[in-house]
Amino acid sequence: MPRLDGMRAVVTGASRGVGRAIALAYAREGAALVVTGRSARGLEGVIRACREAGASCAPVVLDLADPASVDHAADAAVAALGRVDVVVNNAGVLGSRRPLAEADPDEVGHVVAVNLAGTLRLTQRLLPHLADGGAVISVTSGAAGRARWAGYAVSKLGLEGMTAMLREELADRGIRAVAVNPGPARTDMRAAAHPGEDPATVPHPSALVEPFLAIAEGADPGPRVEAAEWGRG
Repeated sequence: MPRLDGMRAVVTGASRGVGRAIALAYAREGAALVVTGRSARGLEGVIRACREAGASCAPVVLDLADPASVDHAADAAVAALGRVDVVVNNAGVLGSRRPLAEADPDEVGHVVAVNLAGTLRLTQRLLPHLADGGAVISVTSGAAGRARWAGYAVSKLGLEGMTAMLREELADRGIRAVAVNPGPARTDMRAAAHPGEDPATVPHPSALVEPFLAIAEGADPGPRVEAAEWGRG
């Protein structure tokens, strides 16, 4: 029996990187999916791969910086799935790596709008349709709150706070809100953040999906977990 047989999941930022790896892992384990990305064309590859794995998979275009797009995406996801069991908040932008004191406030605002405010809005819109006992999984970063990472660090620190608050507020429904740090992964965002790094020295995103599967399946590791440490005891 597939681990996620009959489950219904929304995965944002699924066109590439960690989001794509999570979507494919969910598809292979029997989940029905809505996957989001910033363009329909960008989602074609992951849609094809998920369907080849035997999963029902619907694409939804989403711009987290645009409230109207967020609302439309939430409505489209509910229309496609009916019930939602898991929300994976993976979509995000990096912005410039620089000291926060020197950062462009408009750019910081944009990064926070995407990574935090838009993510919160989407989650809020999906919560009435999230099954009791379901999960909200937020993809965080080791850069959360780290100096010289400007808006990205601010937004990920806020995302961790948002997730912890939802965990407490939704406990009476049995909803598990967990922030997962995938750690270093071979992604375009990682390459932009660390331009001198050899990509072969960091794991492929597919090697980091186990905690996302386990939480969707029902595990509750606490408010925050490191993917690289998963299963070490």
